Amino acid sequence: MRITEIDHIHVYVKDIEQAEHCYNEILGFSRDNSLYFWFEQGGPLVIKNNGASLSLFRRKNQHPGHTMAFSVGATAFIELIPTLKDRRIAFTVGDHAVSMSIYFSDLSDNKIEITTYEYLNAKQILDSAA
Repeated sequence: MRITEIDHIHVYVKDIEQAEHCYNEILGFSRDNSLYFWFEQGGPLVIKNNGASLSLFRRKNQHPGHTMAFSVGATAFIELIPTLKDRRIAFTVGDHAVSMSIYFSDLSDNKIEITTYEYLNAKQILDSAA
C-alpha cells in the first residue's frame, strides 16, 4: 500500500470550542470551513495548519487517545479490504459523502483510519462488488 500522507488525527476533547481556541492561539490551527458541515451534522470540527489537520471530537465515552488517519488513492483503499479480511482484522467502512474511510485497530488496539478522497471511484468499485 502506498500512503500519500498522514491525513488527520482524531483528538478527543472535553470542550470543542475551548480546544479550537487553544489550538489556534498556541499552534496556529484554524477552522477548515470546507468541512464544517461535518461538525454541523454531529461529526468532528476539522482544524488545519498548512498540511496538518486535526479532527476535534467531543469526548463522550472514549478514553484519552487518538486515531491516526492516512490518505491513499482509491486503488490502495479498495485493495486494503481483502487484506484485512484475509488477516481476520475487523473493520468498518464509512461513507462521508466526500471521502470514504476504512476503520480498524492494530494489534495494540491503536485506532487507524485509511481515507480516500477519490470518492466516486472508490464508491463505484465498492457498489459494484456488493
